[in-house]
Amino acid sequence: MKLTPLRLGMLALTLLLAVGLSSARRDDQPPELYLEMPGRVASEEPFDLFLSANEPVTYLVEYGDLELERVSQDLTVSLLALSGEHDVEVSASDAAGNEASATLRVTGVPPVVATLEVPDAAMAGDPVTITARWEGEAAVEEAVLQFAAAPGTTLERSNALIRVAAIPLGSTAGEWPVELTLVDEFGRVSTSSAQLRIAASTQPVQELNISPTTLSVITPAGRELEREAFAAAYAQPLPTPQWSSPFLMPIEGLSTSGFGLPRRYAPGGPVSYHEGADIGAPAGTPIHATNDGIVRVADFYPIKGGLTLIDHGAGVSSLYFHQSTILVESGDRVSRGQVIGEVGTTGLSTGPHLHWEMRVARTPTNPLAWVDRIWP
Repeated sequence: MKLTPLRLGMLALTLLLAVGLSSARRDDQPPELYLEMPGRVASEEPFDLFLSANEPVTYLVEYGDLELERVSQDLTVSLLALSGEHDVEVSASDAAGNEASATLRVTGVPPVVATLEVPDAAMAGDPVTITARWEGEAAVEEAVLQFAAAPGTTLERSNALIRVAAIPLGSTAGEWPVELTLVDEFGRVSTSSAQLRIAASTQPVQELNISPTTLSVITPAGRELEREAFAAAYAQPLPTPQWSSPFLMPIEGLSTSGFGLPRRYAPGGPVSYHEGADIGAPAGTPIHATNDGIVRVADFYPIKGGLTLIDHGAGVSSLYFHQSTILVESGDRVSRGQVIGEVGTTGLSTGPHLHWEMRVARTPTNPLAWVDRIWP
């Protein structure tokens, strides 16, 4: 077929159009990238990096010393978290050689480091304080301090737990376990444990031989009346400490009967423990509140005589027996050192003295262990 000038022109136009279309179809657009991963992860544990592009690409992932290359469009990569802040660098190139890149920073958070502060030893009747502390960047979601063998109260502080507890009178000697369990924001569980060595009391039984006339004040009705008063006093305890200064002696005087003594009130009678400290002083001697708190009981009872009970918060309470005069009322807020009553010999008493108790979670503890200390 002979090509006329017209046909030659049309052919040239067709070739030019083909070249133009081929040039227009050339891919010079970088791929569109989408990356997803957490900003905080548990160090030394795997986490997922999700990658997606608008077309199949060759991914190059760099993290620490790791270099990983994969061909895909949607890709999930599992990485082992490094401790501290590190960049995850991602580049993606398509078949035409176009490239896109992105950088994300991830923080690998190590586990918290915990310590337990436990006394070297304690005796039956002692108050004890156990402190658990922890340090680290991970947020602690749950913290449990267990000292199940002894009643007490656990207080929460910033990165710490404080448990004030009582070793009950009559407790047997042995190693008592203490355990701290922490659960952090990533669900990691860590435990710390210790042992508190308990020594049993070896004090001989004290024979009081109190006269039947004096003992006659101990009746079932009198016991029940005082039990009800204590139950009401402890029904709504103050959850937080009301004090910020050391505890003090309520009176100065002569120790007439120490705390924790095993004793019999009559020959052949049952052995019981002296749950407070008896301090002899002249009748009328002012009695001072050992620390700040709220008065829960202030009345006269058959056995305890003139009785005041102060709630100091955090499960700690102080009790004052045998007063001749009570100068406060239930519900009063009292301050450390405030005069709350006067020494007497009311109730089961053979002479003027103050019976002073310090209790933790209703359990008697050695009151002298609190003197001049904020925590025993």
